[in-house]
Amino acid sequence: MKWKMGLLVAVLTVIAVIPAAADDKNSNIGLKLNLGLGGQDVPASLDLENGGAASLSLGYGVSQRVTLWLGMNGSDHVHELDKDRESSIVGVELGMQYKFRPHEKFRPYGKFGLGTYFLGTEDNTGRVLNGGGVNWALGAEYRLARFLSIGAEVFWKDFDYTQFSTDGVDGDFNDLPEAITGNTKGLMINFTLH
Repeated sequence: MKWKMGLLVAVLTVIAVIPAAADDKNSNIGLKLNLGLGGQDVPASLDLENGGAASLSLGYGVSQRVTLWLGMNGSDHVHELDKDRESSIVGVELGMQYKFRPHEKFRPYGKFGLGTYFLGTEDNTGRVLNGGGVNWALGAEYRLARFLSIGAEVFWKDFDYTQFSTDGVDGDFNDLPEAITGNTKGLMINFTLH
């Protein structure tokens, strides 16, 4: 088992250090802005329906293959038992994207990151849940023009809510007696300005 893990690390290292062919018009180095629109599914235990999602991220391509991202995302979900109530999930994420074919027009990629997430309900209780965890995605983008790409990704967020506040996000957070699963998954259509 150890030799398989060692082999995997060696192969990924070789892939990461292989220089990409230079091509200024398709360069990944530099500042980027990404807008994503899609949908997000939540665990059944939260009694929320699937909802629409949006994200806004600022990135910097540190090499032809690697981009670092800082982003905010959110989604709205109607309660299954009370259709008049709605809850929102808001997240702040820091991640790394790795492009497998950096100078081609069609670029598959993988992403991995860390995030913190808040779940709040539109009612007068002011209760907000907070938790953190990891997120990852697989996707691809297509370069339409020198400064514009469109793409799609499937994402997963593996986290638990571990704290709550009865005074909203600005209030003090206390530990929950038992963590609440917050894992989500979804699909996002991305528009990226390079």
